[in-house]
Amino acid sequence: MIKVMVKKIEWNKLEREFETLGESLYPARREAVERLNNKKAKLSSMATGLLLQELVRAELGVEPKELVIGRGSQGKPYVEGHPEFHFNISHSGDMVAIAYGACQVGVDVEHIRCRENDLKVAKRCFTPEEYTFITDEAFAVDLEGVSHSVEERFFMVWTMKEAYLKYKGTGISVPMNSFQVKPYEGIVVGEKLSCQSVIINDYVYSVCVDGGAQVDISFE
Repeated sequence: MIKVMVKKIEWNKLEREFETLGESLYPARREAVERLNNKKAKLSSMATGLLLQELVRAELGVEPKELVIGRGSQGKPYVEGHPEFHFNISHSGDMVAIAYGACQVGVDVEHIRCRENDLKVAKRCFTPEEYTFITDEAFAVDLEGVSHSVEERFFMVWTMKEAYLKYKGTGISVPMNSFQVKPYEGIVVGEKLSCQSVIINDYVYSVCVDGGAQVDISFE
């Protein structure tokens, strides 16, 4: 079972209690927040760190002051001393999502919005089949009869691709058009993986896990 914890960022609380909350962060995250110059970036990083350390304390019994996040060869994070615990983080707009469990996982969240260059990005960076999925109205309705806009279909593809790369731990070293996703089927072509997307309140969440693993999303 892979669980996904989603939380809305409380911007006002973070700004109001910035110093106190900052002192409660695990050491590496506190230093990372201090290095940032942009105030919103500071608050977003703080929100992510607070949610991660809350989760690690609940699941592993590791206190924030003892929490050390290591990095794999491709930069994928892990909790030192707990190789059996896998997690991945994403944030966009007002939302932070952390997927975690006993198997490899990748998660991506994006706020769905209309951006002028998205179709140009899709044409350049996605496969021809994915571009057709986004632009052809024949794909406007999913397998359950639910309609999806061009913007929704774009972000389904985008987040599935990001979740897959984060699952693999390869990052942007792998070109996005070197593999293909099928959002309505929830698959990465040629891979024995599950890559599911769900749209909730103008955000699309995609989670990539080992084939057969169940995914449970909860909102805090």
